[in-house]
Amino acid sequence: MPLRVVCLLAVAWVSMVRGDSGDPPPPDQFAPPAELMTPAAKQLVDRGLEYLSNRQRPDGSFGSGQWAGNIAVTSLAGLAFLSSGSTPQEGPYSGELTRVVDYVVSNTSASGFVVYQQATSHGPMYDHGFGTLFLAEIYGMTAREDVREKLKKAVNLIVYTQNDQGGWRYEPRRVADADISVTICQIMALRAARNAGIAVPRGTVDRCTQYVKQSQNPDGGFRYM
Repeated sequence: MPLRVVCLLAVAWVSMVRGDSGDPPPPDQFAPPAELMTPAAKQLVDRGLEYLSNRQRPDGSFGSGQWAGNIAVTSLAGLAFLSSGSTPQEGPYSGELTRVVDYVVSNTSASGFVVYQQATSHGPMYDHGFGTLFLAEIYGMTAREDVREKLKKAVNLIVYTQNDQGGWRYEPRRVADADISVTICQIMALRAARNAGIAVPRGTVDRCTQYVKQSQNPDGGFRYM
């Protein structure tokens, strides 16, 4: 994930969780959503979703080559279908979403670790963060008990592996160091889970918020570690 994207997520999340929204933007700064979703924009979105649909693997996953079946890639594709308005019960991509749910759930271990080991990188906590985020977003749209069970375990794994700095690193264990990109993946997943009604300790949130703040440079940017 590009560091600039991670930093924007960090700023947005800290603002949401602490309530530090700052001064409201001028009313004319942002175009209304209806103006942004022009017919041309909708056509491009539809083409992108169709592209994803045509490239879903039979087991519900996405990715190719060494990344075939990667949980992070698959979960992000699932989030794209969700953003279009489809759910596992209805919409043009309900079937694709159901297969993504099946795949992510089937690759969530008894410990709560969300990963497909044959297609992960040196940092499987990225897979776990995006996988947990997807489960949290889908949780309120399905009555499946296995989704709730797997989501709770995935959330607990994030909570238990937070290090003393308040962040997370590449592996699902507490280590001495942390980095901003892995950390933001985990805290965004926790935010989504809390929004869905899953308990997240306030202390975990506060320690992470402090870590992100301490990672900011004087010029407003964020460093990796």
